[in-house]
Amino acid sequence: MATTLNNENLTLALQSLGLTNNEVKVYLANLELGATSIWEISQKSGIKRPTCYDILEVLSIRGFASSSNDGKRIIYSVASPKQLMQIEERRHKKVVGTFNELEALANSETEKPSVRQFIGKKGIEEALNLVFLEPKGTEILVYGSTVFFADPIFYQEFTEKRKKHNTKIRLIYSDTAKHREILLRDNADELREIKFIPESDYQDIHSETCIFGDTMTFTSPGESEPYALVIESRAFALAERQRFEMLWQMAKK
Repeated sequence: MATTLNNENLTLALQSLGLTNNEVKVYLANLELGATSIWEISQKSGIKRPTCYDILEVLSIRGFASSSNDGKRIIYSVASPKQLMQIEERRHKKVVGTFNELEALANSETEKPSVRQFIGKKGIEEALNLVFLEPKGTEILVYGSTVFFADPIFYQEFTEKRKKHNTKIRLIYSDTAKHREILLRDNADELREIKFIPESDYQDIHSETCIFGDTMTFTSPGESEPYALVIESRAFALAERQRFEMLWQMAKK
């Protein structure tokens, strides 16, 4: 069996397109052999011929394979990598085309708010990256009494992605020397505005609220490890946005 079939990167890439492990083996064997018989594909892939038949039939239905008759036997071929990319692009466009309809369904009045929890520093990073699913130019509103640094490198990369995404951010934090040192470290960020509220007004509050689109993330240090609670709700997001704007009027630079 060729080493190509054991290439983990190729396997993972094809599995991301929805192929099973055996489908990946048959696809790679057929791709490397070119147009050939089921017997040769079976030998190359290590998959039994009856199973190869079934797999190639499924791949044909999905547009990943095809067959022809040379007068003596059935010859099988699989889509080229370029053709796979075209298939994936068409699938993506189809999903995007129905996105507005799905959003309308998700935001219908009869639907309950979507609530998810992300645990640990990596979980917080995943929750924060949800902002990049929003349209470019979406504003992020943040207020809280604690700045959570999941990872300094992550926040640096997040800031660069935010700038490329043309995403403005406004932040309100309790007025402490530590917060001013951290938040005012980079004064060259034209897409960022920062204001402060007296620390006494945030007494006994140790959390951070982030609002973007119809989504809110509530980040807390937790008892054992930090976590983020993510709520998707147009009504709740509107209420939190109004709360932020009231605080923004009160806060000072």
